[in-house]
Amino acid sequence: MSTALLRFTFTCQRCGCVLEATREMAGRAGRCPTCGAVFTVPEVDTNTGLAMGPASVTDDGQLPTPMHAYATAGAKAPSILRLPNGESVIVCPRCTRNMPVDANLCSSCGLPFTMEGATTAAESVEYVNTAASIALTVGVLSLLTFCFPILGAVAIIVGVRGLRTANRLGPQRSGRSMAIAGIVFGATSIIAFVVWGYFSNLF
Repeated sequence: MSTALLRFTFTCQRCGCVLEATREMAGRAGRCPTCGAVFTVPEVDTNTGLAMGPASVTDDGQLPTPMHAYATAGAKAPSILRLPNGESVIVCPRCTRNMPVDANLCSSCGLPFTMEGATTAAESVEYVNTAASIALTVGVLSLLTFCFPILGAVAIIVGVRGLRTANRLGPQRSGRSMAIAGIVFGATSIIAFVVWGYFSNLF
């Protein structure tokens, strides 16, 4: 193979996307198909066939933020909007809220914009909603011992707290089902106590 036609890969300095070029393209200007950055194709070591560095991105006024996780997702990708005051924001494709241009994820619905944001979202799935777990446990106990309505009240109060925590976690909403179950069980036990008391007074 001709040295000029030697193909090699390199990365975009801005988004980390893997690109390909030939030896004769070294030193020429190019544009990253993922983030749109304008760069200079790096030189290649003809002995190893490896690039001698990443693509050097020119100063085009864009922030050197990490690659957006949905950059190639079409209509589902986060879009950059320039406001009348000149400020740039990310428009979340899920909830349409405006986020800072360097945000890793949407603080409203939890949708990740970058690889860092995706990692954060994944970690939040592992979060243990303690209040929700307690609400479910106390709710079950309140059904078994409905003659003590205090347990039902505790299940409802803790369940509401667990539900609020779950909503703050975004789309994963860890513990949401447990919190709701705890509230329902607690309310059911209180109703059972009232009904039991009513019929007890009749006989």
